[in-house]
Amino acid sequence: MLNRRTALIFTDADRANAASAVKQQLSALMPGGAVIIIDDAELYADAFKDFLEKVFGIPANIEKRLADRRERKIRSLVSVTPQSANTFKPADAYRRMENILNRYTPELVVSIGFGAFNEAVAVRDKQGANFKVVAYIDDFALNRQLINTYMDGYVVCDMAIKTTLVNAKVDEDSVKLAAIAVGKGFLEAPSKAEALNNLKISAAKPVVTMVCTGKGDYSEYFSAASRFADEITFLAYCGENRLSYRQAIKCGLYAYNEGASLPELYSAAEAVMTPPESYYAAAAATTGKILALTAPRDNLEKMNADKLKAYSENASDEYAAENFFRHLLAGKLKPVPLPMPANGVGEALLSFADE
Repeated sequence: MLNRRTALIFTDADRANAASAVKQQLSALMPGGAVIIIDDAELYADAFKDFLEKVFGIPANIEKRLADRRERKIRSLVSVTPQSANTFKPADAYRRMENILNRYTPELVVSIGFGAFNEAVAVRDKQGANFKVVAYIDDFALNRQLINTYMDGYVVCDMAIKTTLVNAKVDEDSVKLAAIAVGKGFLEAPSKAEALNNLKISAAKPVVTMVCTGKGDYSEYFSAASRFADEITFLAYCGENRLSYRQAIKCGLYAYNEGASLPELYSAAEAVMTPPESYYAAAAATTGKILALTAPRDNLEKMNADKLKAYSENASDEYAAENFFRHLLAGKLKPVPLPMPANGVGEALLSFADE
């Protein structure tokens, strides 16, 4: 954008929390600049919708179909390294990326997850543009589908991920370490006493916040929690997962949808139960909570769980969850610090633009 430092963040709906946290960090480091989040569905949605509806007569739920496509890719190809390329097809997605980049003239393009980095690299090389394309990997493990040697850089949280990238012929100097970004709301959340008061919850019992978002089935965890409801207060954050929201209420738990403040629910708790999704796990570590991991929902989360095993409690099934609750009540558990680099993601990303 004219006369303003501009960064674009391409992401998908699954990485919305991570994108927001990165935007907060970049905005703080770019006073007067512009940081814009763009859903990568913008590159595909219209053409894909027209193709399905006009050619096959199939009603198109674009968000669901793109999510299913990403899910299949993660599940089937997470350990496969693709061949790097600086060209991209289909042409429609390329043209859309070109239009977006010409409109905003960024100096930095950040890709989170599969957030359109292939298209951005292709446009950069065709135009001979001087913006930098950098991938932020917000996981404790590497999905090899994100490897592309034409990228200007990577920001990762773990030395093992950096080693894997370097072994895949990514230049060592272009991989920088930074702690996983979480929203500043977690750092600015009210105290435990204030959070409990705001939520109208008694401080007489320990509190466990359960993250029950996405497509997961959490019914067995709700069932286990209901058997400890007299001794532990459970706060089930379900986001947009309406099935989990109904199940949690049916089991007598406090249930919250996407309108609730997740940082406040974290602040009210001694412990957080979550699938091994990096954002929620990193938020637990940042706020000093006991971390318990429910079952992985895909291969990437399984890899995350393996990396987090030494720093978390096992709650991967109903029996393990019950053991976790017993140990919590017995006072046997305490938070285990999660080792992460000291510097922030925003600082690491901007270092590429400043080179």
